[in-house]
Amino acid sequence: MSNKQIISLKDKTDNLFKIKRAPSQFQVLFHLINTGKTMSVKELSTEINLTPKATERALSKLFEKELVQRNPFKDGGYYCDVKDVVLYILFKMIELNDDFEKRNPNSKNSVSPLISEEPRPQSTLLP
Repeated sequence: MSNKQIISLKDKTDNLFKIKRAPSQFQVLFHLINTGKTMSVKELSTEINLTPKATERALSKLFEKELVQRNPFKDGGYYCDVKDVVLYILFKMIELNDDFEKRNPNSKNSVSPLISEEPRPQSTLLP
């Protein structure tokens, strides 16, 4: 990945993790993720009980942040590419792990405190 791509990914990741500060955007984004459908402003506003104007403003902000895309085949339709969201979350996890390793260079588990290197018990169901 080039530096330009990494910076763009970091910006989008930061936007995703700041979304909870904007309740309407949060609600719209997670509804699009949950349904996996392309939806119009009217459809979205009806399903999430927001006014069409509030929904339109939230979509506009999400579109500016590149967290949702417009569907070229459905007039006025918006969707969220879940693969992008997973990529942003993975990027953030890597960033958090790097920060952890920098702060704890002598830790027993250099991966993270959430991942254990202890052997897992063998399943009795397998031959």
